[in-house]
Amino acid sequence: MPNNEYPAYQNAQRKLIRWGAVTAGIYLAFVLIFPLFPHIYAEGKMLDLEIILRNGIRGLIWVYILGLGLLFYAFWHMVKTLHSLSKEFPAQATRLRKLTLGIGLLCGVILLGLYPITALDVSVYVVNARNWVLYNANPLIIPPGAFPADPYSQLAGEYTDSTSPYGPVWEWIGRIPIQLGIRDIGAGVIAFKFISLLAYAGMAWLIGWRSHQQEEGYSVSQTTAMAFFALNPLVLLEAVGNAHNDMMMAAFVTLGLILWQRGKWVWAAIALTLAALIKLPALVIIPLFGLSILMDAPTWRERLIRGFGLGVIVLSLFLLSYRLMGPFTQVFSGIASSFGRRSFSPAYAIYVIVREISPDASKLILPNTRYIFLLIYTYITIQFLRRKLTLLEAGFFAYFVMIYLTNAFRLWYPLWAIPFAALNLNSRTFWRTFLFSLTVEYSILSYYILWRWHWRYWEWGLNGPLAAYWDYFKIMTPFTVSWTFTLPFLGDAVGWLRDKKRFKEELWIE
Repeated sequence: MPNNEYPAYQNAQRKLIRWGAVTAGIYLAFVLIFPLFPHIYAEGKMLDLEIILRNGIRGLIWVYILGLGLLFYAFWHMVKTLHSLSKEFPAQATRLRKLTLGIGLLCGVILLGLYPITALDVSVYVVNARNWVLYNANPLIIPPGAFPADPYSQLAGEYTDSTSPYGPVWEWIGRIPIQLGIRDIGAGVIAFKFISLLAYAGMAWLIGWRSHQQEEGYSVSQTTAMAFFALNPLVLLEAVGNAHNDMMMAAFVTLGLILWQRGKWVWAAIALTLAALIKLPALVIIPLFGLSILMDAPTWRERLIRGFGLGVIVLSLFLLSYRLMGPFTQVFSGIASSFGRRSFSPAYAIYVIVREISPDASKLILPNTRYIFLLIYTYITIQFLRRKLTLLEAGFFAYFVMIYLTNAFRLWYPLWAIPFAALNLNSRTFWRTFLFSLTVEYSILSYYILWRWHWRYWEWGLNGPLAAYWDYFKIMTPFTVSWTFTLPFLGDAVGWLRDKKRFKEELWIE
């Protein structure tokens, strides 16, 4: 053993503990400022961080602003520390896996007490599950608004009159805590947060103990890859703090990819299909996965067997799951209606701008973004068939493009690409994910604080040259989207300024 091996391990351990303590302290501060209790009982209202601070101490917003920055700085430091140790002393870095996961789990437990300040979707999960158990109201067929007398129906917010856009597997999982007797909205939110925490822990374990990196030339250890996922503030805040079911979907996608890496394509197909039965975006990877197992087959006979087997697995699980929920024409209505949503995305920003210039031309934008995605997805598929892209690279690009071209973007959508980045970690996937996570989490300040506290009453805006356009969507959509969706590519700009060989071998550390 080299003389400096153990001191290097101790130094890395100290750094990890120090930055982990800082991270946990910041999350605790967030919970103290935005506690789940008693805010979840605020007369059936859906709150956000601005509403909570509006009549409180507004200066606490700086704790959130500076805290977010420090969280991402600490995250970068911890990943950097583990990666440096992994390159020099791989065995010592492996010893730090449990500590790394422990820091993430500690932060997750703390965030069980956080009020979901960016989106209260978790309350919709609870309301739908309660209605199903208490009133036999299938959430894929009957919306929450069908029970106006229920004390929590108002917490469904914009989904009050909409049936669930999620899959049967998710709705069955959601029944579990309610079936066990958890009926109170606060306890229900905690229960769903705990479900997300379990999915988070499972995905972290899969990456840290069962994965291997796609490219052998990249000296990224399991420990580094797990830290990249488990310590990411976006993952902890959106997947655990806000309990979005995208975490469960991502965990099953990760399971499917790792089973695929191990040559167990049948089980991988089942895991990926279950992911899609939790939330539909997981379907995007299944065609690429199918092509992968066909391309790896040694003979045409084996290709036919695999193709037939994959089709049977996917179609039978889908048809059976949805048929158990009711008639197909009804159970898919929530999914169909979800495609009509519009919100902060590049496509929607272009629509908002063009609408002011040419209303007729603007009508062509949103309905056609899906075709642009299909065109790019076709290109990705062709490159994959030509073996110019691996499955993980193709999956990462496909989800990245889909997120950019969606008509309705949500802060937690970057979770869709993280399984592919974590299992194929390099400079490009790290920096795009890191910077996108950062800009997405900070965008909430534009959505709420900047407009509601300042620009809404700004004299120049109300009476200046933009006075005719001075409303929330016309101003804040182009402003917020422009930097949220461009800064993630700064990592590519950094790469272009470096020597190509060094950029590939040294990753982001040097």
